[in-house]
Amino acid sequence: MQIKELDTPFVLIDLERMGANIRDMQQIADLGRVRLRPHAKTHKMTEVATLQIEAGAVGVTVAKLGEAEVMADGGVRDILIAYPIIGRRKIERLAALLPRAAITLAVESEEGIAAAAEAGRLAGCRVAVLIEVDSGFRRVGVKPEAEFLRALAARITEESSLELKGLLTFAGQSYDTESDEERRRIATIEAGTVERLAAMLEADGYRMEIVSAGSTPSSRFVAGLPGVTELRPGTYVFGDLMQVKLGAHELDRCALTVYTTIISRPAPDRAVVDAGTKLFSSDGEDSPIGTGRGYAIGHPDVTLEWMTEEHGMLRLDEAARGLRIGDRLAFIPVHCCGVINMTDRVAAVRGSEVEAIWNVAARGKFQ
Repeated sequence: MQIKELDTPFVLIDLERMGANIRDMQQIADLGRVRLRPHAKTHKMTEVATLQIEAGAVGVTVAKLGEAEVMADGGVRDILIAYPIIGRRKIERLAALLPRAAITLAVESEEGIAAAAEAGRLAGCRVAVLIEVDSGFRRVGVKPEAEFLRALAARITEESSLELKGLLTFAGQSYDTESDEERRRIATIEAGTVERLAAMLEADGYRMEIVSAGSTPSSRFVAGLPGVTELRPGTYVFGDLMQVKLGAHELDRCALTVYTTIISRPAPDRAVVDAGTKLFSSDGEDSPIGTGRGYAIGHPDVTLEWMTEEHGMLRLDEAARGLRIGDRLAFIPVHCCGVINMTDRVAAVRGSEVEAIWNVAARGKFQ
């Protein structure tokens, strides 16, 4: 099938660009001599996870238990759930999942430790856990102070169904930076925080097999820093305008686009496409290159100025005023993760050909 035969709006994944992105991040990890465990919340598809693992990733990271269940269904056998598991129903679901894959959990509270331990008892196995440390983002994670780490480590070792494997952190503040110098500084703090605490726990007799850090903006700086053993970037696999702004991606390497049709030309300098916030989402700020809520590939003279739920309003500079109703435009979005969670299917394309239609199997798996 040709791309032009697709009904719109449709999300396209450029296989060549995605493949290059996967290889490049794997090379960053390999050169830094660290493991790569990509965050699957970006793509939510087992097909993409499989390509990442075939390229050298050790497994995947997920946010929610529902994503972990989908990845296990698709044959992924090494999964880190980097999110607190709280509540009886989730404990039961986790217990059912444990025999199906090598599951590692992030914990950062007494309640989270108790939940993980109960799941392990129900499943009749030991559960690998990482203590999540706050390295400055102030979301979740224990304070990076000795007394808190030691208390949680001791609590974990009290549970025969748990095995402490190491530490995990996420320096999400790297998304608010303006320069590589700032990103490098935050990456140094991120890595230095967990390196210091891991060394302390090692000295206390705990084995720190995994020290996990890194996001798409920070991984190129974190890789190879002392103490870090694992990277968890996610958005790199597709790229988007947010990552272009952060210097973590190039515009011509962005692999995900929203394919649209012009449905209205209400004025010479205006057009409307058939996708709005229910596909683009409303995540993030405007394009860093001055094209509004997206970038129309091949049309820098088009600005996706604003959106309602089903309409995308374009402002057309003089050079773009030849566009007509029925013409197609492909947009790089501001935030690819938000787009993926808005669609059931994507078209995996190579050149002008659609090679496959993939189901976004973990879409909406927020539990």
